[in-house]
Amino acid sequence: MRKAAVFSVLLWIFGVSAANAVDFASLFRRSVNNNLQIQAARAGQKAARSLVKAARSAYLPQLDAEGARVSFDKTVASYIPAGTFSPQPLVYPLTEKNVTRGSITLDYLLFDFGGRKSVMRSARAGNTAAALKTRAMIRQTGLDLLAAYEAARKAEEQLTALETARHSAAEHLKQVKAFHREGLVAASDVYRLEALAAGLDAKLAMARAGLQSAERALSRLTGADVDAKKLAPLPEPGTGGQFEAKALENREELKLLGVSETIHQLNAKKIRSAFLPHFFVRVQYTDTSDNFVYNHSNTSFLVGVKLKLFDGFQRHYQRRSELLQAEAAKFRQRDTKALIRQQLGSEEDRFQALAKKVTALKGRLKAANENYRVAQLQFNEHLISSVDLSDAITLRAEAEAGFYSAEDEWRAAGLRLRLLSENMEEGFPWLAE
Repeated sequence: MRKAAVFSVLLWIFGVSAANAVDFASLFRRSVNNNLQIQAARAGQKAARSLVKAARSAYLPQLDAEGARVSFDKTVASYIPAGTFSPQPLVYPLTEKNVTRGSITLDYLLFDFGGRKSVMRSARAGNTAAALKTRAMIRQTGLDLLAAYEAARKAEEQLTALETARHSAAEHLKQVKAFHREGLVAASDVYRLEALAAGLDAKLAMARAGLQSAERALSRLTGADVDAKKLAPLPEPGTGGQFEAKALENREELKLLGVSETIHQLNAKKIRSAFLPHFFVRVQYTDTSDNFVYNHSNTSFLVGVKLKLFDGFQRHYQRRSELLQAEAAKFRQRDTKALIRQQLGSEEDRFQALAKKVTALKGRLKAANENYRVAQLQFNEHLISSVDLSDAITLRAEAEAGFYSAEDEWRAAGLRLRLLSENMEEGFPWLAE
């Protein structure tokens, strides 16, 4: 398109090679690598993976060791009163004053009616949720970057149009002053063009400030300095459709609600298992240094069952709460689907409207350029006044900025549809399509 050709010419004029131009795809990948919020989300993913490994411990034996040094200020003894066989009372020592005791205990849960399985599946679901949150952060970063990129492109194009208009006003001002000295035009024509030039200077100051703000926004998102003059045009929208179907398949907030429903259901199963019998096995080895104990070491084996009978209905209401939250997640999932459909429908309507707007403004720009060309000729022949010439300069600047701005909006709308619907896994191959 003409705009891309103009962009290449400007790069050549300012000594910037096309290889140094910065496109949206490269900035997007840079944003993903440098964005601090995404880095925090990835740290959350690592934490979730650690919780999955921690949940596996429920399937492994639990081994405990205990050691103690017991000291008494007096010897522990038993009093035997005098009787038939012992005319004198006896004090029989039971242990020494100092005793060392140690034990090693192995516990293993044999069966708990799905409690451990629910914990494990819940941890895996949490890991999935952490990955989805990272992708959602990447998607939002892409949308924020697109808005900043579009704003920077529009600010640069507005600045270029104003600079062109200011240059034209300056050239015509010299011409009008020359005509005035020859008595061909009135002084008001000079003042009118001087006023136009001053107004354009004011607009240029605001446009430069807006461009600097847009560059700062890009720098914050990418973690590096970005020169708006090197921003390549956004890619032309492709022919790919089915944005709504892709969004319903890929959007993280929808998947997160599904994961939330699953986690609440698993929590309910975990609570339910607490009221069912737990079968376990225990092996314990003990050792005592007491000289008065016949067996200094011993090993015990236990296979048992544990059942919680009553806890004041606490777990009953906890389980009920988890089931209700799972049901609420299901309702929110339906509502989110409706919102996504509405969002994608509105974006597609806007995209189609912008395509028509670009076509109309392209015709306006063509007419404005022709009007300026004719106005120049007529002014040189003194057929029109500086009023018409000023209007022609202003109209051309507005038409040029309006057309390129609308074209950027159209391209951004097409890319926004993809950012709202495509998969946000690493690599983003759809960016190169």
